Amino acid sequence: MKQIMILASLLALAGACRETRAISSTEVGSINQSANFSVSDAEAERMMEIIRSKIERGEDLSPNLTRIIQIVMDRQGPDYAWKSLQVDADRQQRLQTKFQTYSKLYESALDPAGFVEGCDGLLFTSLLVASGLNQDIAVAESRAQPGRWYRSAAHDCYPTGQSRSSISRDMLLGLSLALWQTSDGSAVNRLLLYSEKNKGVLGDAIDGVELAGAATMSPSLLSLYSEIDYRLNGRNSTNRGYFPELGKNFVGFEAHLMSLRLILKSRLYGGLIEGDFNLIASQVSTQPKNALFQAIYHGFTDGDGNLAADILLDEKYFPSNALPGSAQRCELYLWQRDQDTKDWQPCTSENQTFPAVDFFWVHALLNNSLR
Repeated sequence: MKQIMILASLLALAGACRETRAISSTEVGSINQSANFSVSDAEAERMMEIIRSKIERGEDLSPNLTRIIQIVMDRQGPDYAWKSLQVDADRQQRLQTKFQTYSKLYESALDPAGFVEGCDGLLFTSLLVASGLNQDIAVAESRAQPGRWYRSAAHDCYPTGQSRSSISRDMLLGLSLALWQTSDGSAVNRLLLYSEKNKGVLGDAIDGVELAGAATMSPSLLSLYSEIDYRLNGRNSTNRGYFPELGKNFVGFEAHLMSLRLILKSRLYGGLIEGDFNLIASQVSTQPKNALFQAIYHGFTDGDGNLAADILLDEKYFPSNALPGSAQRCELYLWQRDQDTKDWQPCTSENQTFPAVDFFWVHALLNNSLR
């Protein structure tokens, strides 16, 4: 059985998690400097189950416990590396033709600021940027408070009642992909400084529960931004390091957000640990029509992009001569909805046109154009 190189002091960590006691910074330093010790996959997974149980009980992960998890994951290294996706010549030509059509039309489906409409605008517009399109996402950043971002270009989703918070981690996850793609280290640094200044609070919300759940920096998001900061700006931080997915049964938009984290991890850390890879493998088995999940799964296995390409070429969801819209499906962005729901069905009475963010994003992955 494969052995994970893990620290001997993790045995103490498991006990600390079980007892829910605090872990001191001295212990963190000791663990970081300890000699390597082999622990089986089963033992490592048992430790992660203890940590997941803490989260399910509503207990926060302390900064020191978070740091230990990152140390462990960094020592382990990735189990699955990303491979360049390959699409055969015929499919590639048809995809390029559709891409050229959509590229000429998509801006007509954006708001006057060049954003995807609605209070998820920053997320989806960021994915357009990560796909290589030239949208100005900076209009969603506050000029008065640099590093503070809003859900939309208009900054008006909260407290007008359109949303329960002015920003969310979903939006900032999408933003991280855009800033990584454009090498905008300055924007990354401003966001981290704003977060540090405000003790992790990134915006406003309707109540404390929403503030903590949506508008406050999480350990996972902080680790990603800190790693990007290091890669782009050379600034080291104890917040850097691979942070594993702690959830299990992802569905709908949560599965989509998980997939975005996995893509970014593959770029920042060179691949995925087995537990994270198993999550996307599970999604492919239950959501085979999700082209994003197909692209990610095959990117970590055989590099075959043809299945994902076939979904983008399906006229049912992505017509050749016009942008997709409510005549094809109710949902603006298919990959965040389970395939057997009404979101994938037409909503002909709506008369909406969508900017094809879902097409552009997977197309970019198939073209290996994400840096």
